[in-house]
This record gives sequence, C-alpha cells and structure tokens, in this order.
Amino acid sequence: MHVMTLTSNDSCVPDVDTQFLKDMVESFSYENIKDKTFYYGRIFIELFGIYFFWIVIHYVCAHMYASWCAPFTIVGFILSPFFVPAPHCQAFRWVIMNSSNTIVTMWVTMGTWFAKKIIL
Repeated sequence: MHVMTLTSNDSCVPDVDTQFLKDMVESFSYENIKDKTFYYGRIFIELFGIYFFWIVIHYVCAHMYASWCAPFTIVGFILSPFFVPAPHCQAFRWVIMNSSNTIVTMWVTMGTWFAKKIIL
C-alpha cells in the first residue's frame, strides 16, 4: 500500500508569506491597539482639549452668572443693578464673551478644514 503525503507545494492553499502573517497578528495585538489608542487620544486632546476647556468653562459660567448675578426672582430683579458691577459678575461676563468667541472661531476653523478636505 502506498501512502501519499502532501508537501507545501502539493496543497490547494497558496503559500502565504509567514512574515506577512506575523505582521498581521502583531498589528491586531492588544499592546499595539492600546499603544495606538493612547497615541491618537493624546493627539485628539492636544488638538481639541483647549476647545473642550472653553466649552465647559462657557457652560459653567453661563449658569453661574444666571444664578449668582441675575437670579430669577423679584429680589434678584431688584438687586441685579447691584450685582452687575460686582467683580465675580464681571469675571463671568468676560469668560462668557471670550469663550463664545473661541467657540465660534472653533467652528469656523473646523468648517474651513473640512471644506479644504472635500474633493471636488
């Protein structure tokens, strides 16, 4: 009885470069994915962190101004002329104004960048 053995040349599957397979396995490894996630996360924070800061500070100061400098009561209405010149109310208005301008600039910058990337 004759036994036939298959060699790599006899198989129906084409030869695959083993280095390619090793590279594929390494590219989907946990360590590689974790490293790339941290890398791109740092880039995202560097690019958008300052805008995120301005958005948060705008939101917080707008609500603080409404509750501390212009309370929604009759007493708040009567006392609002005294609250307006207060240093904390002036600081809130400054932050609200500058953060609003920064957020508008952010949208213009992002819109310009995306418009540049559109292939016509």
